[in-house]
Amino acid sequence: MSSPTTPHDHQRDLEAGGGGGGAHHPPTPMHHEPRAEADLSATGVNWDETRHEWYAEDDRGEGETTSQETAVVRAAAAAAGGNLVAGAGSKTADRGEPTEKGAATAMGDVDVEPIWLEWEEGDPENPYHWSSGKKWVTTWITCLFTLMSAWQGAGFAIGSTSMIKDLNCSHELAAMGLSAFTLGFGVAPLVLAPFSEAYGRFYMYAISAVIVTVFYIPIGLAKNIATVIVSRLIGGLAASTGSTMVGGTISDIFESHNRGLPMSLFALCAFAGTGLGPALMGYVELNLKWRWMQWIQMILMGVLTLSIFLFTKETRGSVLLSRRAARMRKETGDQRYQCRSDAERASLVVLIRVSMTRPIYLLFTEPIVAAFSLWVGMAWGTLYLALEAVPLVFTEVYHFNLGEVGLVFYTAVFAAGIGWVTNLYQEKLYRSTVAKRGPEARLYASCVGGLAFPAGLFIFAFSQGRGHWMGPTVGLALTFSGVFTIYLATFNYLADCYTLYASSALSGQSLCRNLSATAFPLFTTQMYQRLGFQWASFLAGCIGLVLASTPFVLLAFGPRIRAASKFSKELERMRQAKK
Repeated sequence: MSSPTTPHDHQRDLEAGGGGGGAHHPPTPMHHEPRAEADLSATGVNWDETRHEWYAEDDRGEGETTSQETAVVRAAAAAAGGNLVAGAGSKTADRGEPTEKGAATAMGDVDVEPIWLEWEEGDPENPYHWSSGKKWVTTWITCLFTLMSAWQGAGFAIGSTSMIKDLNCSHELAAMGLSAFTLGFGVAPLVLAPFSEAYGRFYMYAISAVIVTVFYIPIGLAKNIATVIVSRLIGGLAASTGSTMVGGTISDIFESHNRGLPMSLFALCAFAGTGLGPALMGYVELNLKWRWMQWIQMILMGVLTLSIFLFTKETRGSVLLSRRAARMRKETGDQRYQCRSDAERASLVVLIRVSMTRPIYLLFTEPIVAAFSLWVGMAWGTLYLALEAVPLVFTEVYHFNLGEVGLVFYTAVFAAGIGWVTNLYQEKLYRSTVAKRGPEARLYASCVGGLAFPAGLFIFAFSQGRGHWMGPTVGLALTFSGVFTIYLATFNYLADCYTLYASSALSGQSLCRNLSATAFPLFTTQMYQRLGFQWASFLAGCIGLVLASTPFVLLAFGPRIRAASKFSKELERMRQAKK
C-alpha cells in the first residue's frame, strides 16, 4: 500500500492545495518563502525553456519571472493588441535584462501585465472556507477510499484456497495475485502524482474509483489465473490514488492547526483496512468462495464510487483558481486574467521525470531515507507475510476454519487503535522536546514500537502449539502495533528532515515498502514449510530486532548524519537566504 502522510499536520510535505486567486488584483511581487514541494511544481525545481537550465524557485531574485510567466505576459499582450513591455523589476525573456515599468522595448511601447487572481478573504469557493459538514463529508469519503484500497490489497489472500481449486493453479501463482496489487500500488504514484497538480484531485479520484470497480468483473469471471493477476495489477495501479492523494486532500481543506483529527483518521483507515479485509472476508470464503468475495467488494466499491461523484468536488486550490481564470478570460475576452500556478508550473513531462527519478535518487544517496526505507520495508513486508503465515499456523496447529482464521486479523485493527492512542502521547513528547532535539523528537514512540515488533514475532513463534491460541494472537497484536508505530514515525521524521523535498523522500520509502509487500508473500509458504513455523517467525523477528536500532542510532547521531546530507545543506542554504 502506498504510503499516506501522517496524523501530524505537515503542510510542507503534502500537496498543498492553496495558491491562486479568486478576485483580481494589481500585479504584485512574487513571494519566495519555502513552499510545499508540490507548490514548487511538485518537484522543488523547474525547467526554464528559454535559458535551457534547471533552477530552484528560491534561487530566483525578488521580482524575477520564469519563462512560463513571461509566456503568460506575452499571451496577455497579444490579447490586448499590443506589444510586450516587462513590468517593474522583471526581466525580458530573451536576455534576462531588467527594464523599468513603462519603458519601451524593441517589441513596442504597450505596457501590458497579467492580472493575477488571488483568493479574497472569505471566498466561499476557497476549500479552506467550506462548511465543516462539507469538509468532513469529503474527508470521510476519501478516507473510506483509503480503507477500501487497503482492504482490497489484503483481503484477496484469504480466498486463495478456493481459487486454487477452481482455477487449478499453484499456490505460488495465487500469491502473485496478492503481490500484483501491491506492485501496482507502489509503482503508480511515481507516474501519477504530478497529474493531480495539472488536472486536480477530483478527476483522479473519480477515474481511479471507476477503474477499481470495473476490474472486479474480470477477476470474478476469470477462467485462469493470468486474468486474475493482470486485473489485480491494474486494480492496484488505480487504487493507489486512494492512498497517495488523501493526505493532500485533507491539507487542501483544513488549516494546519485543524488537521490533526482528519489526518489521524486517514492513517487509521490506511492501516486498519489491511486487517479488516481478511477479517471480514473469512466467512465469505468459507461459505460463498472466492468469486463472491469479488462481487461483494465490487458492490461496496461501486457505492463508494457513486458517493465520490455525488458528494465530493475539486479541492486543490490552484486548480480551482486556474479554472476561474479560464472562465473569466472566456466571459470577458480579456486574456490578462491569469493564475500564478499556471505560470510557475513546469511541463507535465518534466514533472513526471522528476517524480520518477528524485525518490530513487534519495533512496540510494541519503542514509536516513535508505535506513528508514529498509526498516519500514521489513515491517510492511512482515504485515503481508502474516497474510500467508496466519492461515498456515492457525489451520494446521489450531485447526481453525477459514472464517475463524479471518477473525485473527482483527488484531491488526486492534493494533491500529493502540498505535493511534500511542501517537497522541508521542505528539505531546514531540511538542515538549522539539526545540531541543529537532526532528529526532519524532522518534521516541518508534524506539518502543521498534522493539515491540520483533518481540511480538518471538511470541508468535514460540507460543504456537504450546498452549491456547491466544498466545500467538497476542504476539500478532504486539507485532502489528509495532508496525503501525514504525509506519507513523517514518512519515513524520522524513517530513521533518526533508521539508521541501519531503514528498520525494516519502515516495522513495513508499516504493521500498510496497516492493517488500510484493515480495514477501511470494516466499512465505516455502519459508514456513522448510524452516518450520517457529523458526521462520523467529528469523523474521531477528531481522526486525537488528533494524530496531534505527531510531536509537538517529537519536544519537541524527543531527550529524543530516549535517552531511547534500539535501539538508541545500535546505539550510534556503533558510539562511530567507533570513
